[in-house]
Amino acid sequence: IISFSLRQRLVIFFLTGVMVVIGVYSYLNTPIETFPDVTNTQIIVITQWAGRSAEEMEKFVTIPLETVLNGVQKKANLRTTSSYGLSYLRIIFDDDVDDAFARQQVLARIGAADLPDGVKPEIEPPYGPTGEIYRYILKTHSKSIRDLYTIQSYVLDRAFKSVRGIADVNVFGGTEKSYEIAVNPKILTDYRLSPLDVFAAIQNSNINVGGDVINKNGQSYIVRGIGLLNDIPDIENVIVTYVNRAPVLVRNIATVSEVGKPRLGQANRDTLQDVIEGIIVMRKGENPTEVLAGVHAKVKQMNKQLKSSDVQLETVYDRSNLMDYCIETVIHNLIEGILLVTFIVLIFMADWRTTIIVSIIIPLSLLFAFSMMRLRGMTANLLSMGAVDFGIIIDGAVVMVEGLFVALDHKAHEVGMDKFNKLAKLGIFRSVGSEMAKAIFFSKLIIITCLIPIFAFQKVEGKMFSPLAWTLGLALIGALIYTLTLVPALSSILLRENVREKNNFFVNAITNFFLKMFDLCFANKKLSLIISVIIMVSVMFSAKFLGSEFLPNLDEGALWVKAQLPMSASLQESVEVSNKMVSILKKFPEVRHTVSQIGRTNDGTDPKGFFNVEINVDLKSKKEWRSGLTEDELVDSIDSQMKMLPGIIFNYSQPIRDNVEEAVAGVPASMAVKIFGNDFNTLDSLSKKTMAILKDVQGVDDLG
Repeated sequence: IISFSLRQRLVIFFLTGVMVVIGVYSYLNTPIETFPDVTNTQIIVITQWAGRSAEEMEKFVTIPLETVLNGVQKKANLRTTSSYGLSYLRIIFDDDVDDAFARQQVLARIGAADLPDGVKPEIEPPYGPTGEIYRYILKTHSKSIRDLYTIQSYVLDRAFKSVRGIADVNVFGGTEKSYEIAVNPKILTDYRLSPLDVFAAIQNSNINVGGDVINKNGQSYIVRGIGLLNDIPDIENVIVTYVNRAPVLVRNIATVSEVGKPRLGQANRDTLQDVIEGIIVMRKGENPTEVLAGVHAKVKQMNKQLKSSDVQLETVYDRSNLMDYCIETVIHNLIEGILLVTFIVLIFMADWRTTIIVSIIIPLSLLFAFSMMRLRGMTANLLSMGAVDFGIIIDGAVVMVEGLFVALDHKAHEVGMDKFNKLAKLGIFRSVGSEMAKAIFFSKLIIITCLIPIFAFQKVEGKMFSPLAWTLGLALIGALIYTLTLVPALSSILLRENVREKNNFFVNAITNFFLKMFDLCFANKKLSLIISVIIMVSVMFSAKFLGSEFLPNLDEGALWVKAQLPMSASLQESVEVSNKMVSILKKFPEVRHTVSQIGRTNDGTDPKGFFNVEINVDLKSKKEWRSGLTEDELVDSIDSQMKMLPGIIFNYSQPIRDNVEEAVAGVPASMAVKIFGNDFNTLDSLSKKTMAILKDVQGVDDLG
C-alpha cells in the first residue's frame, strides 16, 4: 500500500478528492436527528366507539383484539389502554423486525377479531416517539371553532399529508360539525312514530343512487338520483311517514340545528382559549431536514391560500429550531476540537508541514464516516457526532509523520542539508512508512476491537449507542486508510527539502520534568510503589461515590409540564386548572409562550382523559434568563408555585424526552416500577407501599 501510494501520488490525490466530494454530499443528505429513536418497531391499533364506557371498550373491543394479536410473529410486548370511547393497542416487536413485516402480520390477523357491528380498528402510520416535528394553531377573527375544525380536516390535513415524509397530522381541540335532530316526544306519539323511525327515514334519504346511461343524438347521458343531505333545510324536508296521504316531514316533528360532536379535549394558546392545534408527524426513517423544508413551504402556501378566508397558521413548535441549535453546537465543538488538536500538534512537532499533514486527516476521516453511514442508510445524531475523539483519529498519522520526519532529519544530518535536498528520498519514505504501517494498523485494529461490546448492545442501549460506535469506528477506518495512503504521498511532496528537527522549548521542558520525576521515583522505589498503591486504592474507593446516568439530558429549549387531576374531573374543571397553571408559568420571565392540551386528540392517538393536562412551555434563549439561573432551579421555582393548587400531581419533562420515555416503558418517567397481578386492590396496596419505600431513596426528586 505504501509503495503504491508513493508511485501513484496523483491517483491517491484524485481518489481523495472524489471521497471528499462524496463525503460532502453524504453530509448534506444524511438525516441528522437531535435524539436517536430508541424504540423497537411498533404498531399502534386505535379503535373508537363513540359513547361507550371504558368497561365496554375493554370487553367488546380490546380483549377480542388482544386475543387475535397476541399470536403475531416476533411480538415482544403488547400494551393496551381502554378508556371512554377508545381502545388503544401498542404492539412492540423484536429488535430485528422491520415495519413492513410487522404491519403485514397485524393486518393478516386483525380481521379475525370478533368486533361489534360498525366498529373498525385503524392502524396508525409508521412513526416513532421522535416523529412530532411541527405544531401549529389556527388563528382567525371571524370563524367559529367548528369552521376552523372543518378547514383543518378537509383542507390542511390533505395538504400536509401530501408533503413527502409526513406520516400523519393529528388534531387537538375543536369540535367536528354535526347536525342534531331534537324530536318532540308528544308529536311523535300523536303520529305513532318512534325516534328509530325518524333515524331510519333520514338514513334512507341520505344517499345517491346510480342509474343507467341514455344515448341520444350521439351523446351519452348518465342518469342518477341525488339524495345526499347537505344542510339543515335538506334534513327538515325529509319525509318520515304519510298521514291521510299527506307527508309528515322532519320539521313537523323535530327541530334541526347545527352543533358540535362531544368534545374529547381542548387546546389553548397562552390566554387564547379553545384553538385548533395541528401536530405534524414525520414518517419513521425520513430525513427531518428535508421533511421540515417541505412543511415550511406548505405552511407558506396555505397561509397565502387561506388569507382570503381570514385563517392563518401560527407556528408553536418547530423541530428545525432545535436541530439548528444542535448542529451549530456540534459544528462549533468539532471546529474547536480540530483547532485545538492542530495547535497541540504544531507545538509538539514545531513544523507547519507536518501539522498540515496530520490535521487534514480529521476532516477527511469524518467525511469518510459520513459516506459510509449514508451508504448503510444510517442517521447521525448529536450523541454520535459529538463523541468522536480527534486524538484517537490522528494518532496513527502522528506516528507515521513523526517517524518519517525523524528518519529524514537523521539523513539530513548524515549527508548535509544541501546534498539532502538533492537526494531521491522515496526509498526512505517506503522503508520507514512500511515499518510504521504495521504498528499503526494493529493499534487501530485494537481500538476498533474495543468497540465490539458497544456493537453487541441490544434494545434501548443498542439503538442509543450503536450509532456512536459506527460513527467512531468508520472514522477510525477512514483515518487508517488515509494514514497508509495520503500521508506518505503528501509527506513525499511537502518533506522533500529542509527537514530539520528544531529545538522545541516546550517539549524540552516536559521531557526534563519527566526525567527528573523518573530519577526521583527510581531513587525511592519502595516509597513510589506505596504512593502508587495508595492512589490506586483511593481512586477505586472514591468511584463508588460518583453518580451515573444512562444518557445526559438533551436541552430541548422547552419544558413539558403535566398535571394529573382526579379521574372524575370534567373538561371545564381541567380547563380552569390549566388556566391557573398558565397564569403561574407566565409570571416567570424565562417563559415565552405556552400551549395547553386538556384531554386527548380527536383521532385517539393519545389515550388520555379530561383529567390529564399537558402544557408545552416554550422557553427563551438562555442568554435572556436571569443571571445564574439554571433549568433545575427554574423547574423547582415553578413547582413550588404549582403545588399551591391542591389535589394535583405534577410532572416536569421535555417534549421529546416525554414521548420517548412513554413509548419505551409505557410510563412518562425516567425510572418506573411496574407491579403485575390480578387483584386491583392488592396492586393498589402494593403500589402505596412501594412509593413509601422509594420516597426515602437518596436522589429521588419527583415521585408519583
